[in-house]
Amino acid sequence: MTETNQNYIKVPTTAAIFIALLLLATSFYSGYSWNRSKPTSTDKTSTTATTTFAAKKTNKPELKFFVMSFCPYGNQMEDVLRPVYDLLKDKADITPQYIFEKIDNLDTYCKSRSGDIAQCATYVQNKYFTSESECQKAITQNLAKCKDESAYIKSDKGAMYASLHGRQEANQDVREICAWNQATDKKQWWDFIGAVNKNCTAENADSCWSDQAKSSGFDTTKITECFNKDGLKLIEEQIAQTQKFNVSGSPTVLINEVAFPPEAAYTQDGKGSLKIGDKIATQDKFRTPNVVKAAICASFNKSPAECKTILNDLAGTAPAAGGCN
Repeated sequence: MTETNQNYIKVPTTAAIFIALLLLATSFYSGYSWNRSKPTSTDKTSTTATTTFAAKKTNKPELKFFVMSFCPYGNQMEDVLRPVYDLLKDKADITPQYIFEKIDNLDTYCKSRSGDIAQCATYVQNKYFTSESECQKAITQNLAKCKDESAYIKSDKGAMYASLHGRQEANQDVREICAWNQATDKKQWWDFIGAVNKNCTAENADSCWSDQAKSSGFDTTKITECFNKDGLKLIEEQIAQTQKFNVSGSPTVLINEVAFPPEAAYTQDGKGSLKIGDKIATQDKFRTPNVVKAAICASFNKSPAECKTILNDLAGTAPAAGGCN
């Protein structure tokens, strides 16, 4: 898993493979941000075509957003969705989903992701390392980190569960699921994650989260009880959702199970556009409250009056078209 800032800068294939190999070995501990190109099917340098959002209509649209609790791009998406939720409230279902990875055999898993010491001479030749000793040290360290069981949530049956930015993020993912299930008024949950995003990190979440929960009106004892009693079951439920929809990156948004925005709407030159109903959104606006609202509203059989409301754009820089995966 890696964090990806999709500025569409191409990485040479051999380098991308090697970087990905090493990042996979370290990603659960710190995360990583790097540029990559879009898939070949949308790998365009320029285009004048406009992709259409193929809305699937229902009486009450459901927007699922898949995130990790400390993925910065996922947090941006939460900021984008908050005013949409505040506007539509229970007229649409806006539901969080969390991305975990299940590891059945840690030894096999880590060996496949920590690089191959036997290939260090080749890595040095290709200038990935300055010396074989540096390469050997890095791969050995990566393997040791990956095998550290404290980095994972572990089941009694030996399976381990990971989140990209480490054990505390995995813990916080579960806590946020518990809080979602316990909140009778979902505004309470949105207040909670907003406070966590602002005040906590993947390095201090285990000590930071409770104050944010209390300030949002949650009973922290109940969240802890849920974590201890139902945590593994909740993780498995989240994994089932990510597998069902083939999701690996945060944020991923589905509206009535239709991907938003569609991958084809992105272009390398940043000039992609998307038609939503009778409106056209440019690529730099895909992750903004009004455009997400428009996509949800296009998914109603009969859109409510709230859909006519124009939302304010978020302060600061528009969310980047990047992700953690």
